[in-house]
This record gives sequence, structure tokens and C-alpha cells, in this order.
Amino acid sequence: MTFLRRLRQYRVYRRLVLSYLLLSVATISVLSVVLYAMFSDRAVKEAGRSSRQMLTQVGYTSDVVYEQVQRITGQLLSDPVILSFLYAKEDDKTVAYAANLFLARIQGIYPFIQNLGIYNLTTGAYIDTLGLTPDPGMARREETSPVGFFPRTVASLGGGVYRMLTFKIIPERSFENAPESAIVVDLDESYIRSTMRRIGGSSRTFVMDASGTVLSHSDPALFMNDLSASGYVRRILSAANAEGSFRERIDGEKQLVTYVRSPALDWYFVSVRPYAETIAGIDELRDWTIFAAALLALAGAGGSLLLSGTIYNPIRALLDKVHSASGAGQPSLLRLDEYQLLSEAFSGTMEEARTMRSSLERTRSALLDGYLVHLLRGNASKFEASAELKREAEKRLAGASLTVVLLKIDGFKTFRETTGAYDRGLFRFAVRNIAQEILGRSYTVAAAHPEEDETALILVSDAEKPDGQLLLSLGEVQDAVRRYYRLSLSAGIGDPAASLGEISGSYQSAREYLTSRLFLGHGCAAAAGTMPEERDRRQVRYPSAVEKRLLEAIRLCRRTGIRQEVAAFRSALAGCSYGQAVRHIQLLALAIVREFEPMAEGWNVDEERLYRLADEVRDAETLDEVEKRLTLLSFAVVDMLEDNRKNLGVTRNARLVEEVQRFVREHYAEHGLSLEAAAEHAGYSSGYIGKLFKSMTGTSFNDYVTHVRMERAKELLAETNDPVAQIGERVGVYNVPYFTTLFKKKYGITPSKYREQAPF
Repeated sequence: MTFLRRLRQYRVYRRLVLSYLLLSVATISVLSVVLYAMFSDRAVKEAGRSSRQMLTQVGYTSDVVYEQVQRITGQLLSDPVILSFLYAKEDDKTVAYAANLFLARIQGIYPFIQNLGIYNLTTGAYIDTLGLTPDPGMARREETSPVGFFPRTVASLGGGVYRMLTFKIIPERSFENAPESAIVVDLDESYIRSTMRRIGGSSRTFVMDASGTVLSHSDPALFMNDLSASGYVRRILSAANAEGSFRERIDGEKQLVTYVRSPALDWYFVSVRPYAETIAGIDELRDWTIFAAALLALAGAGGSLLLSGTIYNPIRALLDKVHSASGAGQPSLLRLDEYQLLSEAFSGTMEEARTMRSSLERTRSALLDGYLVHLLRGNASKFEASAELKREAEKRLAGASLTVVLLKIDGFKTFRETTGAYDRGLFRFAVRNIAQEILGRSYTVAAAHPEEDETALILVSDAEKPDGQLLLSLGEVQDAVRRYYRLSLSAGIGDPAASLGEISGSYQSAREYLTSRLFLGHGCAAAAGTMPEERDRRQVRYPSAVEKRLLEAIRLCRRTGIRQEVAAFRSALAGCSYGQAVRHIQLLALAIVREFEPMAEGWNVDEERLYRLADEVRDAETLDEVEKRLTLLSFAVVDMLEDNRKNLGVTRNARLVEEVQRFVREHYAEHGLSLEAAAEHAGYSSGYIGKLFKSMTGTSFNDYVTHVRMERAKELLAETNDPVAQIGERVGVYNVPYFTTLFKKKYGITPSKYREQAPF
């Protein structure tokens, strides 16, 4: 009972008992957890090894499939019928039919192939075994690799959906010429899924590519889903090992994740299995472990009480003496530690004082910056500042002369669009610190930010005006910012002011001088006398003749002339004042848009691009940018003009060739059918029609006439019993031996032999 009384009375006893108890409980808990973790980890490793072996089997199957795809591609590229289709210059139905039969035979051999297709990118012809609609993305001729892979879903003719793993092969990839053909091999996604289901058991298994896109999943609804945002998928994709296992909590449930990467295809085969299923009776084992640990913890609590009551007799005697000497009554059950409370209270008070002081310093600095900004803008009377703050500003800026140096970020519009507000604030802070450190060697410096892209430095000097050292220091500031932040600064040096009341004049003059950046370029340092004085007084007329010549050069699509006239416009701007130059730039950009905007409205072009380029011209900060952006705007209009004219010419030529082909199909039976007759019908010369027909169809006019006649002869041989000579006359060939020669040359068989073999 005495021990229990002391335990309630003295904090030290409670802490000793608690320490022993925590030590014993921690030791027991750690030991239990370690044993349990060792057992479960060994079981999980075994389960992971088993899963990896199964996934490796699937990976091997996929590698075999990929090798078969390569073999199929080789078979297709070695077949003359397929090659004839891929590199044909015109659409030949006979070749397409034969190629389709060959594709069907190839597909019948390989059960994992769902569809085979080939594209002739020259003629736009396409065939496949399923009769699907051509995919516009497959016919895209801009390719960066001879072999491409991607998953896709395609609507079937019956209204269903095919899930396909597609390989697109460019047979002869050239970096100089556009590809002429493409082979498409569509694997059946269900084939991979069924393979994984056979070996995956009840676990959730799937295949994904290196970007995290699902290629096959035990749940078909997740096909082509992007899982790259999932934590366990990111962990798999960033892993250095080709295979591995780890535990991850997914959707609130602990899972065992196993993966194997296939180096041939760069696919990841993943198995996700509930962790509780990896070890039989894992829940029961966990419960027994917790029960045993609780019993041992109770035993440790009893031991803690025993040790505290028997071992620490010196501490007990000391506490009894102190208590009896103080004459205090019976303390409360949970006696407060006054010293500890006082120590905590003192520490808290000191921390609050430091925080308040820091806040006051920041507030004072912000108020001073705000007051300086209003001084620069000339409206300090509108800023409510205390007399103490004003005295501090006057004390800091006391000197013979005050000079405002204005630092402006070059290309700020682009910088603003590519940088967040927080980063822009950090950059302004860095520029301010760099400038104050470098300029502070020679001057007393105060800084403020009147505008987002401006850093104003107020230099205090005992001399009436800054000396030449200022330009050298500013160059050092610009070099440091360019070196560390890859950004350019332009500087404007204002006229010296004698007092704070005149500081706004120095700021305005610095802004005015900084407009000469248009003529001096980025990274300049402008001050009084940078620009000739007569420039500000002289009125330069708008160069209307240059505008007229430039619009004419754009209309005639003369790029060299455009460059010359833009250069002439720049030369004209060089003699203007800043305001005049800005007005001239705006007028010329507006003239280009006004001239060609009505023409662009009826074309299939991006009108917003025209307006955006015009805005970029108006936003140019230097003459170099003006020249560059004017040239880009003019070239954009030229591109639209050339594209429109090219499209009109191609359409007209295609219609003309179709008319000639229609004329041949209607008059093929006439013995006198000739290129001259077709040209006369079309209203053009025979030479022009011959060259146009050859360039558009890839075959000559005479070869096309022979093709039409022989195709009709085949039909007559199969459908009638007329003599060969009569059939030759009916298709416009009156010489029987010549007719036989043409027929055999085209089909490799005589007309009589063809009739014997033709089905009736």
C-alpha cells in the first residue's frame, strides 16, 4: 500500500513504472513483429517467386508471338502479290483480291492473329481480312520508326468491338522520302488474356506497356486504361530490375504485386493478388501472435511494478525527506510539475516574441517598399505611412543625388506564360538581391517593384550624378542574371533627383529612356543621350511604299522579296522615335491582317494563328524581334496562299484524268481510239494529257486502254461462246495474233486457254 501511495504521489515513480512497462511491451512487440514478419516475408517471397515463374511463362509466350509477327512480316514481304499491292502506282482490283486471299491464308495459320491488313500509301488502297474500315491514323505517312506498336479498339461490322494489339510495319523506312506502304498485324487481345487466365488462377493479372497503358487485363473493361497514375504501377515502371515482387495497399486492401518485364517488347506482365491469400491461415496466425504478445505484456507490467518498488529505495528515501521537510499536506492524485510548466510557459513566451518580432520586421519592410513604390509613382500623399516610416526612408535615402535605375525583364510576356507566379516572385527577389549586392559596393541602394516586370533601384550618391562606374556595375548585374537564370535584363538610368519629392521624375525618365530598348536590343543600358535628340522632335512619315511592296510580295508568294521589304521597314523604323515606331509597327501588322483576312475566311486554315502572329508583331520589344515576327507573319500568309493554290490545281487535274478514263471506258471498242481523240474530247493538247495521265495514274494512256480492253475481253470469253477473233473486234483489236499477244502478255495465258479454265 505504501508503494501505491508513493506511486500516486510522486511523478518520478509513475515515470519509472511507465518506462519499465514501455520497455517490456516494446521488446515483446518488436520480437513478435520480427518473428511474424520473418515468417510472412519468407512465405511472400515464395509466393512472389511462384508468380514470377508463371508470369515469365506468359512473357515467353508473348516473345514467341512477337517472333511470329516478325516471321509473318517476312512472309508478306517475300510474296510478289503483296509486294505488287504495296508498291502499285494505281489501284488494281485483281492484285488486291489475290493479296486478300494470301492474307486470309496467313491468318488461318496463326490463331493469335485477329486481323491482317496492308496499306498502299501512294494510291490510298487498303485491304484486310476482317473487312474493317481503314484507320486514318494507319495511313499517316509521317513515321519516325519502321515498327510501331499500340493498342486500339475497332468497331466490328456486327456492332461489336474488337480489342487489338496492333503492330504497324513500314517495309522500307527512309529518312528522306515518305513511306509508300504499311503492314498492320492486329493481335487478338483475348489470346493474351486467356493465356494469363490459365496460369494466373484467381489473381488479377494484366499486361501493360512502358507508359502504363493496359494491353490486356483479366477484366476486359480495363483494356487501354492508363494506369500510370497508380502508385504501384509507377513503382514498377521506375524499377531497375526486370522482375520483382512487393507489397502495396491498393483500394484500401493489402496486395502482393508481382511483375516481369519482357525485353523483346518492353511489356510488363503484372499479377496483383490479395496478401491474405499468399499464406494459408494468415489471419489466425496473426491473432495468435497478438494474443501471445498481450499475455507477455501483462507479465511485463507486473514485473515493472515489482522492479520500481524494490530497486529504487534511494529515490524513495530522498522523496520522503523532501516531502516531510516541506510540511505540505497530501498532494493530489496526479501532482503537477510546476517547474516543467514554468519552463514550458517561458519557452512558449520567448517563441511568441520571436515570431511577433519577425512579423513586425516583415510588415515594416513591406510598408517601406509600398511607400517607395508610391514615391516613384508620384502619389506618396495617398499612401498612409507613419511619420517614423517616412523618417526612416528619408534617413536611408539621404544624399546629394538620388538616381533611379530601372531593371526590366526582356521578353516578359513569354516569361510570364512559362513561369508560375511563385517562381516569378522568387526571380524578382533574386534580381533584387544580386543588384543590391553588386551596386551596394559603390552606392547606398533601396529597391522596390513598381510593376511585375520591373525592379527599381534607388541609388544614393554624394556626387551630383553617377559616374561611369555605374554602367560597369549594371553590366555585371546583367551578366550574373544571364549566367544563373538564363534571362536577359535591360536597364534604364533615370535623371538624378535632389530629394525624395523629385524621385518620381527620375523614375519616369528611366522608363522613358528604357523605351530605346526597341532600337538598342535586349540587354541594353539606356540613359540620357542614348538616342539622338532630333529623333524625338522629328516626325517620320509612315512608309506606305514599303507596305505596298510588302503586300504585293506576299500576294505573289515571293519570300525573298518579303525579306527585303521587311528589312526596308526595319530601316525606316530606325529613324523614328519610340512612339512613332510603335504606331508604324501596329499599322503594318494591321494592314497585313486587313488585306488577307477576307481571303482566309473561305479557306480551311487556322485564322487564329494569323491573329496570334499579328499580336506577336505588336508585342515585339526590339527591332530584331519586329523583323523576325513580321517575316513569320508574312510567310504564314504565303503558306496559306500556296496551299490553297496547290489544292485547287490537284483537284482540277484529278477531275481531268477521271474524264479521260471515262472517255476510254465508253469508246474502248472503237479501233481508232487514241490519245489525240481523248485530248480533243477533254479540250487539251495530247502532249499535256499524256504527261498528266502518266503522273496522276502511274501508267501511260495506251497501257490504260489495253488494260480496259483486256478486262472486257476476259468477261466476254467467260460469258459468251463467240470466236476469239470476234471478241478481239468487239474490244477494238482487229488483228487476231496481236490480240492474242496482248492477252497473253497481261494474263500469262492465251484467250482460248483462259476460256477453257474459266468457270461457267
